[in-house]
Amino acid sequence: MSAAFVAPLMAEDPDEDILQLTAAGKRDEAISLLMKRHGEGLYRYVTVALRGRGNADDVHQRVFIEADRDLRRFARRSTLRTWLYGIARHRVLDAIKADKRHERVEPIDELELPEDSPAPPEQLDDVRLQQVLAMCLDRLGDHVRVAVLLRYQQGFSYEDMARVCNEKAGTLQARVTRALPALRECIERRTKHAV
Repeated sequence: MSAAFVAPLMAEDPDEDILQLTAAGKRDEAISLLMKRHGEGLYRYVTVALRGRGNADDVHQRVFIEADRDLRRFARRSTLRTWLYGIARHRVLDAIKADKRHERVEPIDELELPEDSPAPPEQLDDVRLQQVLAMCLDRLGDHVRVAVLLRYQQGFSYEDMARVCNEKAGTLQARVTRALPALRECIERRTKHAV
């Protein structure tokens, strides 16, 4: 007796209402709700992934234009959020490639700190730490940075990341795991004068 393979059912998509609006032909309402629900988080992801380049607004807009165009063909192999971040990942990598063809950015070797008085540990403010983190993320390769951001900024599971990136979950987990010590070392090195 042979059992037929049955694909596991996806848990209900938290964005099912958007999919229902799309199916009902209410495309404008659907994309408006999609933007309201995911726009801010997606913008943060795009901005950090693009390392503060000036084209984050354009990429963010392109993601939603592409989502609007393709929403009715969404195949439900993942959640709508995972699908949307997959689009974002591809547009981010496209923008990075385009920028690399047009300009060469010199890496920042050392963070310039004032020579006079180093700040005590309790005064290492969040803004300063965010700047250092951004610099350290900037030193990672594009695919590594995207994986770290999906995992820790956006809170994706490795399985969802695998769907977004079209790679194996184990590969992404290894990539993130290898990146963390490098990030820690970079942050510690760049903040040692401030602590």
